[in-house]
Amino acid sequence: MQKEEAEKIQKAAEAACYDAMFEVHRMARKYNTNVVIEVGGVTVETQPLTDAELKARQAKIRKGL
Repeated sequence: MQKEEAEKIQKAAEAACYDAMFEVHRMARKYNTNVVIEVGGVTVETQPLTDAELKARQAKIRKGL
């Protein structure tokens, strides 16, 4: 596989993950439920983030890549 193709696939996968993350948090807000995640092998229940908070987190993650 060429490097350009691999990068295109990686970007598409990252975009899909971010879209899914936004949708999970939106649905949690809509149905007034928490989001359950795993951090370091430990299950953690958190309040859903706002779209603005998610965008800020996404930008921070992308800077780290």
